[in-house]
Amino acid sequence: MRKVGVVSIVVLALAVLLTLTGCTDRFQPKAPRALFAVKPAEGIAPLVVTFDGSLSFAENGKIKEYVWDLGDGSQSVGPIVSHTYTRGGTYRVTLEVFGTDGRSARRTTEVVVRHPNPTASFTFSPGRPATGERVHFDGTASESPNGKIVDYRWSFGDGNWSGEGSKVQHMYWAGRTYTVTLTVTDEADQKDSITKTVEIVGGTPCQGA
Repeated sequence: MRKVGVVSIVVLALAVLLTLTGCTDRFQPKAPRALFAVKPAEGIAPLVVTFDGSLSFAENGKIKEYVWDLGDGSQSVGPIVSHTYTRGGTYRVTLEVFGTDGRSARRTTEVVVRHPNPTASFTFSPGRPATGERVHFDGTASESPNGKIVDYRWSFGDGNWSGEGSKVQHMYWAGRTYTVTLTVTDEADQKDSITKTVEIVGGTPCQGA
């Protein structure tokens, strides 16, 4: 009985010593570490992003599962995944890894996707209008991947007139070449401009009277 008592005391003393020195931490199960790389971390939509979670590790075993929340309602699994973001925005991406011992860990980062620009486009008729003739401008062919075009701004190049709307009309009172610019703005407040020249035939309406 004395030997058992001595052994018990020694074991207890050793346990106390290990606790005081912090050595017991070495024998405690540890959660895995979730680590991943993002390439690219920002860009213009549509943006293809690759996430590499193979950097994650577990000291007490292996990573058995990788679960991704890609921030736009999409999820994926696996150490390395790719995803396409079709619209601009800031997306919070989370990787959760699970070790063979059942423990898990998470890490989150952000991917910044910028909105693409719309495309401004217009036609006009007639092709070679005369002075004092009504020219019809049509910008309805403009389009945007971000949604609708919400604003059309026209500069007719004669210094005095401007217009708004997808379809406008304008008359020129002197025969020469004018530079016409259409600037469009979409729902994401992105802009684009296009410029064309319009040749007006003839002099002033009163010339030769």
